[in-house]
Amino acid sequence: MEQLFNFGISQDDALTESKALEIKKGDRLLCVASAGEVPLNMLANHELRIDAVDISINQIYLSQLKLHSIQSLEPQEAAKFIGFMESTPEERRKLFQKVTEMLDKNEKLFWHKNIKAIEEGPIRVARFEKYIAKFGWIALNIIRKKRFLKLFELDSIESQQEYFDRYLSTGFLRNIFKFAFHPRIYKNRGMDARGLKHSGKRNIALFFYNRFRDFCSSTPARYNYLLQFTFFNKVLFPEALPDYLAEEGISRILKNYSKLTFRQVSYNQAIIQSHKGEFNKFALSNLCDWMENIEFTELLNLIKEKADFNSRLLSRYIHNNYPIEKDLTKYFKPNYEFGEMLVHSDRYPFYSLVPIEYNSSGFS
Repeated sequence: MEQLFNFGISQDDALTESKALEIKKGDRLLCVASAGEVPLNMLANHELRIDAVDISINQIYLSQLKLHSIQSLEPQEAAKFIGFMESTPEERRKLFQKVTEMLDKNEKLFWHKNIKAIEEGPIRVARFEKYIAKFGWIALNIIRKKRFLKLFELDSIESQQEYFDRYLSTGFLRNIFKFAFHPRIYKNRGMDARGLKHSGKRNIALFFYNRFRDFCSSTPARYNYLLQFTFFNKVLFPEALPDYLAEEGISRILKNYSKLTFRQVSYNQAIIQSHKGEFNKFALSNLCDWMENIEFTELLNLIKEKADFNSRLLSRYIHNNYPIEKDLTKYFKPNYEFGEMLVHSDRYPFYSLVPIEYNSSGFS
């Protein structure tokens, strides 16, 4: 139970992915499944084909559960069942009975074995979310809950930024970051150690704190479900729920869900198994943080071999960004300036972004 998932919510903002990848009707996207937010939000907003892959079968089961809840429940029921909104163990078990009809044999076995995760709201039992919830509670007590809630009443980015600087930026908050993201504490408790192998000796706590202002004030706080869940372990306002839990988004998903596939396979292997030109958009998440240089270079070589002639990629990273090998620079063109601009409108701006254009004929 303790380590059932690494992530209950994908932190990659699908709105940013859409901008960086220039998503349009008919695109073919390969993305990391993680907890399902990117593929589900993409399908809620665009008509495209999506292959979402992950090496963890548990993350695949969680992502599929979210899709099945959309297919089985009313929007607010699905939000309660998944864990974005408050509910009781009894109510979630009743909702699970409706969702069960959509599950295959292996999914049923998994979720019945882990029924406590259903009762608590499955996104709430993940390693990262459980860890952050503890420090979110501490931060709220230091800042004062009423003071933080005021942030969600403001009607402009400028007013949020001014409010943050005046009332929320404190030395006490910096100290919470120092403790929560100290490598000895954060490693394995809040993050799988493999995701921190490239962090080196850098001050992770200071990096996260410097990005924290943007998290609180660079996008409308009232509509940022990632911000609200981080501090309150729930979404405060229904209008902030992910697009795949909004009526319009659900309508699109129910119409096009056959175009979404979840598979337990590595990202590299998914490309190997694809045919030439099968994908033209590649959301890499922060694979750089988990891969070695040779693996990332192999990934780009695979994309060069299999991607459509004119494709786009988005790579995220917190700890590590590999430079593109010299013999590949003719085909892959990163746009760091565009990535820096996108960070400032990302709803979870703790990642650096590298949009990359691929051209099979090469750039002059």
